[in-house]
Amino acid sequence: MRRRAWLVLGLAAGAVLPATASAGLTLTDFKVEPASKQGGGHPNVTITQAFSYTNTTDSVKDAFVRLQPGLLGNPQSAAFCSQEQFKSDTCPAGSKVGSVQVSAKAYPLPIAALDVTNPGTVYNLRPTGDEPARVGIVVEGGGAGLLPKIFLQAPVYVRPGPDGYGLESTFADQPREAGGIPVQITKIALTFNGQASKGPFMRMPTSCAAGTSLTRANSWEATTVFSAKTFAMAPTGCGSLGFSPKAEGFMGAPGITARGAVPPVGTTLRFDPEQAALKRAEVTLPSVLSPNLSAVLRACTRAQSDASACPASSRVGTAIIDSPLQAQPVRGPVYLAFNSDAVLPGLVVMLPAPVGVRLDGLVDVSAAGIRNTFASNPDLPVRSFTLELEGSRPDGVLSLNKDLCADGVDRTMEVRLVAHNGKEAGFSQELATPGCDPRATVSIRRTARRRATLVERMRAARVGPGITGFALKLPRTLARGRIRPFVLADGRRMRPVTRRRRASMRFPSEVRSATLVWRGLRTGRRLRRFAVVRVRIEDARDHTTTLKQRVRVRGKRR
Repeated sequence: MRRRAWLVLGLAAGAVLPATASAGLTLTDFKVEPASKQGGGHPNVTITQAFSYTNTTDSVKDAFVRLQPGLLGNPQSAAFCSQEQFKSDTCPAGSKVGSVQVSAKAYPLPIAALDVTNPGTVYNLRPTGDEPARVGIVVEGGGAGLLPKIFLQAPVYVRPGPDGYGLESTFADQPREAGGIPVQITKIALTFNGQASKGPFMRMPTSCAAGTSLTRANSWEATTVFSAKTFAMAPTGCGSLGFSPKAEGFMGAPGITARGAVPPVGTTLRFDPEQAALKRAEVTLPSVLSPNLSAVLRACTRAQSDASACPASSRVGTAIIDSPLQAQPVRGPVYLAFNSDAVLPGLVVMLPAPVGVRLDGLVDVSAAGIRNTFASNPDLPVRSFTLELEGSRPDGVLSLNKDLCADGVDRTMEVRLVAHNGKEAGFSQELATPGCDPRATVSIRRTARRRATLVERMRAARVGPGITGFALKLPRTLARGRIRPFVLADGRRMRPVTRRRRASMRFPSEVRSATLVWRGLRTGRRLRRFAVVRVRIEDARDHTTTLKQRVRVRGKRR
């Protein structure tokens, strides 16, 4: 679930920046300086590289930059520039995401060096292939008209490292001449804007722990020798960032609610992407769910898990991550895998390119329920993270140890979340049960002059689907009178459609409860102590629940 677009800016910067190798090129300075160090803020960020050479003929070839985790740029916050527009220098103004100052030595003559400093513009290029982002730089011509414009571009990736996931980019095969004139770049100051045409572009880490950015480069005359340099930076004020996550979820489906069934289960965590990012997540499922031991037989082995090569047979669900960094939510498989030394297998989430991120969850079981723990989530903005486990197969991951729809069943999950700034949130959340049918009770009471009142009370399952409509059929011993029935639904009074012994209604929107009151019904001579009433209730699943109720008739015959 990690960063896709944010990477673009930082990486590109490094990619574009020339670096030096020990043979002919040496990095003499490397800085990553935000205009403000406020954690989670959106400042301009300037990446500076300076380097020296041992001769006048060599030049930087490949430059690599890795930004510290959490320092991101969001390509979705700017318009995209196509390759055709970039090459023709017609990128739209909305695709601008920064500026650059390039200092270099130009050699129009082998013995004469011309010092030049030229400005340039940084553009948000449309990604190609499996890369999440791409950056392009157009450096203006200079040197009294001797040097033409220079066009540079680099892909941006998010990759794991010892400090977590960070943005990486390499600008390969940089030109060593411009317009036929040899050029040596001595310094580049690349600034990415905090704000772009569509919103915040740069984003600072939400953890105030010190992080390290890295650059390294080689040269054309020493391609196997790299010069490297690091820069450490610690954000400030992370404690001022909020952290107010929410959660929701479901378990079961129509026909999959009985004891011993293997239900589908889904949980969703929701966040404000402008607040501190999630670091650790612990979710304990309701105790009505038990591990299905038969699923262990298809778990991914430790060797397969370590190689991120779990077979399709070990897939048990799907993960969905919605982040401002992607234009659309990203979906990836969830595997049951032996990914630790624990006895029970855990969960491995694989988010495909262009994200390319792996998340590992550990599973443990206690009297409180099954707990899933994802301990090392990356520092990136997320709107929601959904984990859905499949059901309806005998070797599914979870099984029901009680009837899911029975009264008193535990339907509550416990959530404990920790943000990158250290703030914690803990709460309980009841899961929806879309497989549980709505219920209805009917009462009949005799009134004066051979009349009766019928009351039908309908209620959706506690956390089940809402009611969308109903139909009721009177027994033959009751008939319509002159008084029209009415319905009270979620506090609103409405009139149902009546025809002979039937009353029905489609609600304009889902309701959790509804009551039909039908007064003035004519009672027949055959109305005894009990009557049979037939009810149909439709719900948001497009499912119809049919009930046949034997109702005791109250009141005295008159």
